[in-house]
Amino acid sequence: MAKKLYFNGNVITVNEKEEVVEAVAIENGKIIKVGTNEEILALKDNDAEVVDLEGKTVMPGLIDPHGHIVPVAQTLMIVTLGDVTSKEELLEKLKKELEENPPTGDNWLIGFGYDNTKFEDGQHPTKFELDTVSKDIPISVSHASGHLAAVNSKALELYGYVGEDYEVPEGGVVRTVSPDSKEPNGVLEENAILDSEKKKVVKAPGFEEILKAMVRAQKVYASLGITTTQDASVEEANGYNHILGACAKNNMLIIDVVGLATQPSTKNLMKDEKTPKREYFNHYKLAGAKTWLDGSPQGFTAWLSKPYHKVPQGQPEDYCGYGTQTDEVVTQYFVDCINMNIQVHVHVNGDEACEQFLRCYEKAVEITGHGTELRPVMVHCQALRYDQLDRVKALGAIPTFFNDHVRFWGDLHHDEVFGPERAQNISPMGWALEKGIRFTIHQDPPVKMPNQILAIHNAVNRKTESGRVLGEHQRIPVMEAIKAVTINGAYQYFEEDTKGSIEEGKVADLVILDKNPLTIDKEDIENIKVLETIKDGNTIFKA
Repeated sequence: MAKKLYFNGNVITVNEKEEVVEAVAIENGKIIKVGTNEEILALKDNDAEVVDLEGKTVMPGLIDPHGHIVPVAQTLMIVTLGDVTSKEELLEKLKKELEENPPTGDNWLIGFGYDNTKFEDGQHPTKFELDTVSKDIPISVSHASGHLAAVNSKALELYGYVGEDYEVPEGGVVRTVSPDSKEPNGVLEENAILDSEKKKVVKAPGFEEILKAMVRAQKVYASLGITTTQDASVEEANGYNHILGACAKNNMLIIDVVGLATQPSTKNLMKDEKTPKREYFNHYKLAGAKTWLDGSPQGFTAWLSKPYHKVPQGQPEDYCGYGTQTDEVVTQYFVDCINMNIQVHVHVNGDEACEQFLRCYEKAVEITGHGTELRPVMVHCQALRYDQLDRVKALGAIPTFFNDHVRFWGDLHHDEVFGPERAQNISPMGWALEKGIRFTIHQDPPVKMPNQILAIHNAVNRKTESGRVLGEHQRIPVMEAIKAVTINGAYQYFEEDTKGSIEEGKVADLVILDKNPLTIDKEDIENIKVLETIKDGNTIFKA
């Protein structure tokens, strides 16, 4: 691959000195020199391509430290409901889809991403409402958190939630039409839908369609400057490893994808691996484990140490959400992961779930005699407390914050979930910075679509949709936010030696932006446009 010399720009290197330079040279997919215009242009030879950046900004390729790319691809094949503001609108969208793309065979009509807090009554759709769309085709619409779904009568029948004596998997809830009835109302929580046996009930689109959707999904990521992403939901039952493996085998991956094998599939899927670093095969590697200890704050299922500010209807006054596993099971899982030498990513939203993670991982380190070198990842960390941070640091743990909560659900968290005081400290990145803890930021796609420019904006501004600043003291400098989506992401993946900054010898993963986030008004960061995305020296997106 011929030399490519980029000059006359603002190259944000994210190196240790946090230098901004004028130019960068790449060759054969690697960065060969970083420096002044003169230094880079001196490398010009007959084959070199010279690119005048005309004052534009170059940053390292953006890294998504937590997400689910296969479900993102699947959402491109199903009804997206993230923008609906009423149940009527939700039902209309489903009816339209049924008319235009009716499911074939025993496939389901699937919707994703509704947010009941946007509805006038704040209630989830029920089977009675979904039955007006169809009683014959199974329908499931997932809540934006991914931890709840509303289904119609046909779907309830297929799940086995009929009659009086149906069984619900442990850690799951089937809501009923009234407190003294066993009749399901169509709203299912946690393991009632997420249990591996229950997941098999839903008939998904065919393999070829999924592979095509994977190509589309990667184009979405590339258009947002993302060069490394993740699928944190690889399990035997859903075949994601097979899908990602097939994409790799057929050279269909244009960005790096890191897979995480979920409990209980971890042992079987990871048995042949030996090192936490692991090698990519055509841009895919299965590199870690994943489990979850609670639900979501906006779904009122996150596990808190103190009750919710406004307790959901029908719950006792001291309702704090709930955990999904016992200490014994969690500790054993961590011991198994440490013994297999694999990094574990743990979904913890509430402070009580964070506490369970700390308690059980500390115990696992005690049992195994090591494990802190495996950089365990605490995922979401909405309510991580100040008094827990020293223990986070001692374990070598990396919090990856779902900080866009401030923007999208901050007002709800302020008014109902955590209350005005606790809400100031959701996604406490200011505290993490103060303690010298490395952290990353994510959107948990498809809960919110991947957008690391918006992540930088929200980390710096911390404004809710109503314009309220939530936790002035938790705002972080622009450079720290950039690090969270570049070099810290690389560190989280044990790839800090090869990517995450613009330095000689590293892979040429770059993104070219129309404005410089370090110099523009910080309120304007979210409007920065990605002009070009370069992976291993090849342009994979151009505006």
